[in-house]
Amino acid sequence: MRWIPFIASLPIIFLLGADSPSETRNPDIEMLQFRSQITSNTEPINASLQGADQYEVAWRLQDSSPQKLFIANDSTAYYQSDDQWQSVLPSGERLQVKPSTKLPDAAKPSISLNLIATERSLALLEHQKERWTYSLPESNQIRPNTLQYDAAEHIYFQDNNGSWYSLDRNGKERYKLLLQAPDSQLMCKAAPSGDAFCTSPSLGILAVREKINAPRLIIDGKERFFPQRPEIMNNRTFVPLRSIFEAMNTKVVWNQDTQTVTAIKGNRTISLTRDSEKALLNGKKIQLDAPPILYQGSMYVPLRFVGEALGASVIWENATRTIQIIS
Repeated sequence: MRWIPFIASLPIIFLLGADSPSETRNPDIEMLQFRSQITSNTEPINASLQGADQYEVAWRLQDSSPQKLFIANDSTAYYQSDDQWQSVLPSGERLQVKPSTKLPDAAKPSISLNLIATERSLALLEHQKERWTYSLPESNQIRPNTLQYDAAEHIYFQDNNGSWYSLDRNGKERYKLLLQAPDSQLMCKAAPSGDAFCTSPSLGILAVREKINAPRLIIDGKERFFPQRPEIMNNRTFVPLRSIFEAMNTKVVWNQDTQTVTAIKGNRTISLTRDSEKALLNGKKIQLDAPPILYQGSMYVPLRFVGEALGASVIWENATRTIQIIS
């Protein structure tokens, strides 16, 4: 059993404690205890995370009145607290939003799965045939208005107790955050990146995320999170071209026939072709240290090329596995 308290002097709440050596632990299930923020309730909030070998409650922040939670396209969470908007990065860093700041639009899924939700089951239909069905125990019910997707077509929903579920596109469980006592005010939202944010007056705001070792990406001082993460392949760091270029106000066009991507920013025009070590910068050939590759449906390029193409400074911090891009 792990106890997750609030620490007044720190904005991020870490997992503390250790399991008794005498306990027989299932590595796939993490037993959690949360200290309630409601002062009149001294009983801890018990929960379990099933799928804990691959997923974790990464952090928890204190807030006794979170409302109107939504997620932006860059996977930043926004919510209202005491009539003031707050933003939280997937890393757990909380930033106050200035009253004059225009809030971004909520992320909208680019996919549309033909899901049929009943009281206790969820089914995916393809070509008018049922591909799979996922069912809950008799004591639980699906809340259809909580049904969501991320950019990788993972499926999310809550049950009548407030517990939070994630399935893959084949209807297999990825993880479940199960509450032992109902919390009707718990609201959870999935980010395009697959990170999930949950808020309620008793729990504050917490994040469930996949345990990964991908490098961090910071653009102009702000950590960015995209559905396609930087990857280290063949001892080189590759980054998703479209996500990074568009984050730096660059127009990106993909030609499916030639497998070529063209990026335009100001007076710079860059063209790259899949698996080719040659690129064009304003019509001039430049040599890449590795060819662009198509990985998980996105074009990935060597990190060094980002600086050459956009005239940006690119720094790789090996100790912290962090990519710094400064335009």
